[in-house]
Amino acid sequence: MALIRRLPDGLVSQIAAGEVVERPASVVKELCENSIDAGAAHVQVELSAGGTRLVLVGDDGAGMEPEDARLSIERHATSKLADAAGLSAIATLGFRGEALAAIASVSRFTLTTRPPGALAATRVRVEGTGDPRVEEAGAPEGTRVEVADLFFATPARRKFLKRAATEAGHCVETVLRLALCHPEVGFALTSDGRRVVTTAPGAPLRERVALALGREVHDSLVELSGLSGRVQVTGYCAPPDQSRPNGRDVLIFVNGRAVRDRALAQAVFRAYASLLPPGRFPVAAILVALPLEEVDVNVHPQKLEVRFADPRAVFEAVSRTVAQALRPAPWLAKAAPPPPPSARREVRGAAPVVREAGLADGGWLSPSFPMERSHLGASPGAPPSEPRGYFSSLRVLGQLAGTYVVCEGGGGALVVLDQHAAHERVLFERLREARRGKALSSQRLLLPAVVELSPRTAEALGARRDRLAEFGFEAEPFGGQSWSIAAVPALLAHAVPGPLFAELADGLVHFEDAGAAEDAVNDLLATMACHAAVRAHDPLSADELRALLSALDGIDFKVRCPHGRPVVTEIPLADLERRVGRR
Repeated sequence: MALIRRLPDGLVSQIAAGEVVERPASVVKELCENSIDAGAAHVQVELSAGGTRLVLVGDDGAGMEPEDARLSIERHATSKLADAAGLSAIATLGFRGEALAAIASVSRFTLTTRPPGALAATRVRVEGTGDPRVEEAGAPEGTRVEVADLFFATPARRKFLKRAATEAGHCVETVLRLALCHPEVGFALTSDGRRVVTTAPGAPLRERVALALGREVHDSLVELSGLSGRVQVTGYCAPPDQSRPNGRDVLIFVNGRAVRDRALAQAVFRAYASLLPPGRFPVAAILVALPLEEVDVNVHPQKLEVRFADPRAVFEAVSRTVAQALRPAPWLAKAAPPPPPSARREVRGAAPVVREAGLADGGWLSPSFPMERSHLGASPGAPPSEPRGYFSSLRVLGQLAGTYVVCEGGGGALVVLDQHAAHERVLFERLREARRGKALSSQRLLLPAVVELSPRTAEALGARRDRLAEFGFEAEPFGGQSWSIAAVPALLAHAVPGPLFAELADGLVHFEDAGAAEDAVNDLLATMACHAAVRAHDPLSADELRALLSALDGIDFKVRCPHGRPVVTEIPLADLERRVGRR
């Protein structure tokens, strides 16, 4: 008996579907790309139950004649590729000719299409691997595709889908990325009857970048543009202080196609290398354009990866263009000048303002830093406690560059602490200890704070509202992509609530259902601690510096921050003497 046999056509289609259709967002991507290729000026997406129950994509592009409509759901049938020579210069987003066939094989599929001037539309219905039914129908010009009950014919695949809100979030992200690199097309996305995304045809690129990456970056976005040989790089990047705890917000597009390219992402990271601490990543949307024959898009079933004829040239073009945009540091011109040392300020919601005390004028210690002293470990109004540990026993000399705490240790050693890494470790350990076995305690705000999230995060966060309390937040939707924050973690009450909540929300969404795992929880707590810790160039008073040292003695794992950076560096006196020629 033969061991090798030809598979049935229906099974072949379902196997092909596994390569193309991963989740509802895959369906949205393929159908929207078809709409763009058809010259649509408006694309409308409707979702039900995150797309698992229904994905509907309609457009006003060029429809299809009856014969073309029937052929469009057959495997390897396409209008976008005529011969092998065309593979070397793909100008359309779709071309494989198997997307509709794959989608139809795992859903209840309906295609309704009408070309300009036709008296009637054509409707094609398919359920799984069954035979198509073709009929005339009444419909406006353009194409409308309905994909119902995705994976109904392959239940083993369906069980791997996430909750509806998560799947809806992926669909939103897909539409936003298409909208970003195709500004000539207007997009609208509705999820369970709620309008989530609306972009008008021809909307400025800056507006679409802000919609995809979050409105808080809109005013500070830095435009970039450069031409290196035949590689053109355009887009926007955000200042270093708008960094994120992961690299997911570096968006890469090649010839109008969203791609995943580690090398180009690394090119962006390299441009920011001296501007961001370890564990923080930039925010950017990078659009690369080069001749079609110099990029191969036929290397991934979902066309998410590309291959360049000269990858080094593209890498250098991206890195150089981003670095040139960052070099003038344009965001510094928008920053307010520092107040005089005697000024009393209130920031981060702090009530008391701690003043400079205890060091001689002209030293390295900068004047007052406005925050609650208890946030560093000492109670407002307390005499410093007696030294009890290594850090408390150090003699504080002052601050260097408003970033490093310079101390004298035993035997005359020079001890230097990174104030951000040190405070981040303290906050992280306190958050982790407070959360063990129970939710973090909260502190209500005098007035609710409103923050606007990215559309994907806002859409997916709704299903995780119960998780917010575990991390000390009380918040609820406030219309559109906005959320109203009523309470924040008590340990982080000094921090600005909006950005802190936005980072937690983004982390909750991306950690998915693994959020209960200890590593995922620790990552979220580390993000919260990093966001709330004192920053480089934040001046600290003498009391605050001592309070920070005492706080370090009160925790475990104090030599590195949660992201692995060293907290303290000790240079023995003998090494110093050797450097200055005394030994």
